[in-house]
Amino acid sequence: MKHLKVYENFMSEPINPETLGVENPMSNVHFETESEDIISTDGNSEGNYFVNFMNSESKPTTIEICGASDPEFIGDTMVSTIEMVPDSSSDGKSYSITGYYDEIKDSGKAYQLKKVLIEEL
Repeated sequence: MKHLKVYENFMSEPINPETLGVENPMSNVHFETESEDIISTDGNSEGNYFVNFMNSESKPTTIEICGASDPEFIGDTMVSTIEMVPDSSSDGKSYSITGYYDEIKDSGKAYQLKKVLIEEL
């Protein structure tokens, strides 16, 4: 029982990582999410989309994306990085986007965006 009390006292004291000379572990948390909530823009900008998702603070966020680059083709699917329109995120953050496309049947190799992987920079 004597050792149990020592352990309880140790655990009840708050630990501040900075006083230990250690970087805050929460500062390096990597955030990524997927979204299929993709809406085409007004039609004046071919290939531009709005994407809705919940950000790292669980707040609804919208970004505008455009321009698939460096596509990789795997069967009847395509994977490509997509550019985020600068300063378009509703939360003010920057994101890296990867798009996942499916081939449109009988279209002559046209692809349709199905979902995106969003990573906070």
